[in-house]
Amino acid sequence: MNQMPGTRPRHERTTVLDRVRRSGPVERLFGLPLVNKLLSPARGTGAVHKFIRYSMVSAVAIGISQVTILICTLAFHLSGVASNAIGAAASTPASYELNRKWAWGKHGKSHLWKEVVPFWSLTIAGLLASTGTTALADSELHAHHVTGLERSVIIMAASLFAWGVIWVAKFVIFNRLVFVTRDDAEPLVAGSLAGAVPPVENPLTSAGVESQAAR
Repeated sequence: MNQMPGTRPRHERTTVLDRVRRSGPVERLFGLPLVNKLLSPARGTGAVHKFIRYSMVSAVAIGISQVTILICTLAFHLSGVASNAIGAAASTPASYELNRKWAWGKHGKSHLWKEVVPFWSLTIAGLLASTGTTALADSELHAHHVTGLERSVIIMAASLFAWGVIWVAKFVIFNRLVFVTRDDAEPLVAGSLAGAVPPVENPLTSAGVESQAAR
């Protein structure tokens, strides 16, 4: 049965990211000339362009995790290990969706074993590494009676250091194994986040091609 134009495939679920990027404020934001200019280096299908988008996504994920850690340690006085785990859990869904749909331009239903499991496995590896650094930092802070905002900042730095160590390795694995595509279709960037219109074919170019074909 043919699908009606403008409808989404039944197998493709609507994520929070999909709803956010289709909202009015986001469409207006990505429609601004300044925003398009700032994101222009991210346009393209090459490894460098993907790395730029991957870096931008990482900045968003870091922001989410660091704010979460700050709230957990400063407001709720949780341990560094618990705060780090909650920060990773809060940032991973957004990181997955943005990396898959924006950085690598993949759509449709996620593949459990080829995409979801490897992504979460790398997240768990990063979590284990950062758990060690935050636990060590928190132990030293406790021994030296460091509390309050200073404690929170040091725990945040310890977590960030561990995640940074595996950052480049994650990009290589994502690009070569996890988010591999068969074609080099243009990924979602700036304007496409706001529902960009497909490029219009140049009538002069198409006319020239038709005339050559006629010959």
